[in-house]
Amino acid sequence: MPTMRDVARVAGVSLGTVSRVINDHTDVSPDLRRKVEDAIRELEYEPNVLARIMRRQCTGTLGIVLPDLTAPFFTELVKQTERAAADAGFAVLVGNSSGSRDIEGAYLSRFADRGVDGLIFCPSEDVQAVDVPRRLGLVAIDRELQGYDLVSCDHETGAAAAVGHLLELGHRRIACIAGPPTVSVFRQRLAGYRAVAEPALRRLGIVPASYVQVESLDRQRGLESAHALLAQDPRPTAIFACSDQQAAGVLSACTEWGLRCPEDVSVIGFDDIPLAAMTTPRLSTVQQPIEAIADAAVAQVLTRIESREAAPLRRILPGQLRLRQSTAPPPAN
Repeated sequence: MPTMRDVARVAGVSLGTVSRVINDHTDVSPDLRRKVEDAIRELEYEPNVLARIMRRQCTGTLGIVLPDLTAPFFTELVKQTERAAADAGFAVLVGNSSGSRDIEGAYLSRFADRGVDGLIFCPSEDVQAVDVPRRLGLVAIDRELQGYDLVSCDHETGAAAAVGHLLELGHRRIACIAGPPTVSVFRQRLAGYRAVAEPALRRLGIVPASYVQVESLDRQRGLESAHALLAQDPRPTAIFACSDQQAAGVLSACTEWGLRCPEDVSVIGFDDIPLAAMTTPRLSTVQQPIEAIADAAVAQVLTRIESREAAPLRRILPGQLRLRQSTAPPPAN
């Protein structure tokens, strides 16, 4: 069955534009309206999904539960989810679990009790099951949840692209600051690093494990991990950090060691949070497609509100390298 997302793709417009055409908003140009209507006819889409949802006495609200709203990635994700939901005529209730399984479980139960029509959920750690009524449409975001739809960035491929960029510049001594291994996202990013960096390290006679530090995602932990890596002999000429916050800590550590970035040490991160464009030097990183993730998650949860019969869908979106000033060829010596 075609969805609003399919209509938007065929028409070459945003999900919000499709929603506005369907709901007969006046702020749509005739050209865009024609494109959407043509796509609806081509796909034989029934543009009364929202009406069918509302006839079921739904509340017009979605819930989103995330592990850490102080993290810039999740802050932007909430913003984009609220935008996509509003375009479809829904309001959003937000829950911050602060990394606690008990708190996220309480939010899921509380939102269900309040009658939300669907849930978007990012677990704080890998979980196998959640206690929510099956009547609710639920979509997992960023991290997989068995038996439910998933919308996520391709973390492993993105990390491999970041390390591959360093390899193409000529780096071979490439180190990594990984994230918590209890979260699949960071295991995937570490796997992407290992696939590219470890063969080069072994050819140099370097034990790959000595070039990996595992830490939480904040700047201070990145700083401490970078100190440990820069003390290695031989010293890495490049460091891949599994978050931009960690990478910001690496930049500070380089300064404290009297090393220039990127002349002495190249640094690349992951996420492309606003901080990445404000560091000195500006940070090369892997950009997560946050807007597309939010659009896909909202579209899918609306589909699930209408019907839970289809098999779980995995929507994995590519990240994009954002090359700035923190990466360059290694020093000649």
